[in-house]
Amino acid sequence: HADAGTRDPLWSRGLGDVYKRQSLDSPASGAETITVNPVVSSIFDLAGNIAVINQSNNTATLNDKLGPSITGIVITNDNSSVNVTLAETAYPGTANSGALTADDWVLSIPDTNSTAKLGSATPTSIAKSGNTYTLGLNIVGTPDGAEVLKVSPAANSIYDALGNISLTSQSNNTANLKDKAKPIISNLELANNNGTIAVTFSESVFSNNNGSGDLDSLDFVLSMSGSGASLSQANPTTISKNGNIYTLGIGLNLSLIHI
Repeated sequence: HADAGTRDPLWSRGLGDVYKRQSLDSPASGAETITVNPVVSSIFDLAGNIAVINQSNNTATLNDKLGPSITGIVITNDNSSVNVTLAETAYPGTANSGALTADDWVLSIPDTNSTAKLGSATPTSIAKSGNTYTLGLNIVGTPDGAEVLKVSPAANSIYDALGNISLTSQSNNTANLKDKAKPIISNLELANNNGTIAVTFSESVFSNNNGSGDLDSLDFVLSMSGSGASLSQANPTTISKNGNIYTLGIGLNLSLIHI
């Protein structure tokens, strides 16, 4: 018998019993080797001799049926383009002929609450270096880093030298846009005694541009308008942090208002 296989009556004619495996879950790339071995105590000849489980002449390399696949994408720091690397040389249709164009690619960003969107689903430009393609991006708005860019082959557009077509559904084809949104103060809460003010930022903030360093009182400046109380100093008198909330001490000079 043949485990997990089906007997092929056509190929079995005159050849004894020939079994074929079920279809693969995904296209083969040509790098896979399949090995066939008898199950223990399962296959005998007419004389009752048992087939050994370790065989020779029992391997075969699968045929390449997989179109060029994306192995990774990298977005430039200014979000102006994305570098897309394919696993093999690609062509726009006719095997071994022609160069890919911007129309052979589809860009998308799932709808988010961010103000940054794609101005076009087609790259604005294309350049090639080896199997890496640099695709121009038209980003409208300011990315905050939460946006996920997806790069896909257009349908029936990208082929390898054997004529295998790239699937429109790929893995390794997404990356987040670079955060270009400046941190903003999203909320202020003044203490009842006017002694402190809690400052909430829209995101984590640091004293250095490499994402390190805690803020101190010299990183803030206070000002006041109106008559009556005035500031004793421009910088907070104290500072404490809880998440993205900074509580700043306020130094006040109190004076009476004479009418």
